[in-house]
Amino acid sequence: MSDRRALASCLLTLLCLAPRASAQDLVAPNATPEPTPPAAHTSTPPTLLEFIEAPHPVGHERQAATVLLALVIAADGSVELAEVEESGGADFDAAALDAARRFHFTPATRDGAPIRARIRYRYVFTVTLVAMPPDDPYGADDAEVIEPRPEEVAATVAPPPVRELADRELANYSATGDVEGPIRDGASHRVEGPALTQMAGTRGDALRAVELLPGIGRPAFGLGVLIVRGSPPQDSQYFLGSVPVPLAYHFAGITSFFSSRLLGGFDMMLSNFGVRYGRATGGILQIDVRDPLGDGIHGRVDVNVVDASASVEGPISRQLAVAVAVRRSYIDAILGALQIQGLGVAPAYYDYQAIIAWHPDAENRFRLLMYGSDDQLVPIAPPDPNAQGAPSFGLDSQFHRVQLEWRHLYSPSVRHDLTASLGYDYNQTQFGSSFRQDRTQWPLIARSEWTARMSDAITLVGGFDLQVIPYYLDFVTQSSAGPTQDPTRRTDVHLHRDSPVVRPALYFESQLTLAPVLDIVIGGRVDIYGEIGRATAAPRLTTRWHLLPGFDVRAGVGLFTQPPDIQQSLPGSGNSSLGPMYALHADVGVDLRFPNEEFSISVDGFYRHSVDRIVSAGVNNGLTGSALGLEAASATGISFGGGQSLTNQGLGRAYGLEIGARLNPGGPLPLVGFLSYTLMRSEWLDHPGEGWHLSPFAQTHIFTLALTWMIGDGWELGGTFRLVSGYPYTPITGSIGSLSGGGYRPIYGDAFSVRNALFNRLDVRLSKRFQIGDFGFTIYIDVQNVYNQRNQEGLTYNYDFTQTQLIPSVPIIPSLGLRGDW
Repeated sequence: MSDRRALASCLLTLLCLAPRASAQDLVAPNATPEPTPPAAHTSTPPTLLEFIEAPHPVGHERQAATVLLALVIAADGSVELAEVEESGGADFDAAALDAARRFHFTPATRDGAPIRARIRYRYVFTVTLVAMPPDDPYGADDAEVIEPRPEEVAATVAPPPVRELADRELANYSATGDVEGPIRDGASHRVEGPALTQMAGTRGDALRAVELLPGIGRPAFGLGVLIVRGSPPQDSQYFLGSVPVPLAYHFAGITSFFSSRLLGGFDMMLSNFGVRYGRATGGILQIDVRDPLGDGIHGRVDVNVVDASASVEGPISRQLAVAVAVRRSYIDAILGALQIQGLGVAPAYYDYQAIIAWHPDAENRFRLLMYGSDDQLVPIAPPDPNAQGAPSFGLDSQFHRVQLEWRHLYSPSVRHDLTASLGYDYNQTQFGSSFRQDRTQWPLIARSEWTARMSDAITLVGGFDLQVIPYYLDFVTQSSAGPTQDPTRRTDVHLHRDSPVVRPALYFESQLTLAPVLDIVIGGRVDIYGEIGRATAAPRLTTRWHLLPGFDVRAGVGLFTQPPDIQQSLPGSGNSSLGPMYALHADVGVDLRFPNEEFSISVDGFYRHSVDRIVSAGVNNGLTGSALGLEAASATGISFGGGQSLTNQGLGRAYGLEIGARLNPGGPLPLVGFLSYTLMRSEWLDHPGEGWHLSPFAQTHIFTLALTWMIGDGWELGGTFRLVSGYPYTPITGSIGSLSGGGYRPIYGDAFSVRNALFNRLDVRLSKRFQIGDFGFTIYIDVQNVYNQRNQEGLTYNYDFTQTQLIPSVPIIPSLGLRGDW
């Protein structure tokens, strides 16, 4: 067994009950055992089916601890009683007890019949960041094998009586459980633990830590969209568990839509992700939600200058636990009180989450999630009466989900996961009186996945993935005639699908361990895109060689497909003849992990080639062809149609090198942090016969350094520095005057041949935590763009395009907050 798997294993120490004997008889090395009765019973110990990972107690992130538990396993495999035999500290005891009460076992048996049993379980809290996703039934990396010394075994042969169970028969055994982790996807990064919320510039938001990883570009104005290896944000997807969601962040990327308090971590998959994910040619951000805590009532309140949030969680019974969280911004209230002349709207958002987790027995786990997000630009002041021609802009973008998850264990080696979700998505965008778009969707998502562990060397995964999306689109346009608008030339268009968009998919994957040093994952996925009447097949292969302890080499190649946006293929707003887009991913990388995984390094080389990319048939240098336009569309939920001019003639390619280093807590230095550097080139070819040019998302250099110093006594100080190549854009080289209209028309140069200036920014975070009994509160200040760097996001032009003015990025933004938890 490798060191990593040994660290990820757990020991179940169970002892056979012999006739009563003295302690001296039990420990005597040369004691003669009693003769075995002729009618001895045949018995088997319980086996751990599902490990529950206990969160590291708040305030003890750098502290390791061991808690020795006494567990009584019922005849149905559930944990009937959990007690602390050897304490690791009050906070660690509570976390270990809560997790252990939700363990699931195969019951002990005597003569083939299930019986109750008592075991001793040693729960070890380590300080490693890289861990098994918490929903894996076969183990967890945060459990550690500790072989008991002989005197420990002897001392526990006659354990103290168990409360209210002394009059019942308990079987005791001695056994060791070996728990093995899954084979990971290709180029992916797992983030959890302190790194989720302690990094400067994130305002304590867990999902903002994505920005620190290699291969992730910087969106304009920090809009909060994913730029994965130079691909447009529309080519990547967000998943909460197994359900896709349209957005991960509120408008302008201020914060994510889900409470960080309830997240277990996330996986950022840059390429060659597994076959359970489809309909994307860029990357996948998979977000894990943890179960509510079951050891008592816990809560948190966080108030800062941008928003306020609150959460509460706790058990209803031993098998049932609930969590609720809400958040509301008040930027609109602050700006409204200031009464800034001419400022008529301001952003406002809210989100909510509710989680109900039920573990009725050892074989079943249910979880119900209800969550939603809403972003609006709301009126805060009357418009400036002296302003001329300033168009108003309105936005309402929201989505809501009800998500039910069921996991059933047929045996220790066969698992079935079923997920169903019903949602409501709504987007309204308005530009003055000339344009308004209303889009409504009711996505129904269903996934059924089977996992079968055939042997220690073979695991098979198969599943069915279905999307059914009723769709309605309504937009109003008003054309112009010369310098003035003609109100009589108004067009109202109402579009909808006569039948819902139906996108079924089947996938299969075989995970093979051919030798102790070689893991291979072979799989394939078949997608049907009902709205365009096309089917695609996507084979994928990833390998990982464990050459040395802590040193892995991995490689992968795979095909990925993506349908057009619904509006792009909807008759009347797009081209119904459009086909799917394809991308070939190829990458090779190495992972180096030092002892105890306190420090790790990854290096990746990658190439992505895209075909049948959707482009406009004509030259498009407007908003819809720029990085800012495409990012704004993704961040707000707007979809650009394009009419019959859209075609599948475009090509794309991106290639480069990524280096990432991570400093995890628990090492000799009280530091946690990331360092990443990406060297990349991203290019597009729009039409046959044309040459390649830089894509709007080509950021050649992406450098990020983030460190947090845990000073001690509750103090933390952190900083994040980013240095990124500016976005390329198409320059305007001149203009032509219009004799009839009196305006000027721009003359464009070569496509995306000029770059914005180099982007650089420093963020700083300082916090102090106070603990009073079970209640703790933290005062923090998080300052983005400390030295108020005027980074260039673009240019504006005067009336005849002869003069320019810089469009600056986000200025210095200090966020002072107070957080309390118990």
